[in-house]
Amino acid sequence: MIHNGTEYFTFEELKPIAQTELRHKLLNSEHKFLGNIEKTYNNKVDIGRWILHNGYTKIRLQINGARSIYYYKA
Repeated sequence: MIHNGTEYFTFEELKPIAQTELRHKLLNSEHKFLGNIEKTYNNKVDIGRWILHNGYTKIRLQINGARSIYYYKA
C-alpha cells in the first residue's frame, strides 16, 4: 500500500518472503544444523526478527479510521 508517497507492508505480506529467505539460509548454511531440518519458521518471533534485521521499520498508522501496524523500508 502506498500512503503519502511511502510504500507500507503488512505482516501478512512480508511473512512469505521472510519464510522463504529463512528456509534458504537454513539449507545453505556452512555449519551443520543439529535441529529439525524441516523447520518452517511459522512463529511471529522469527519472522519479526527477520523483518527488523532487514531494514524495515514498524509503525502504527490510522488510515480511514482504522489503526493498523505497517512496516516500511527505512
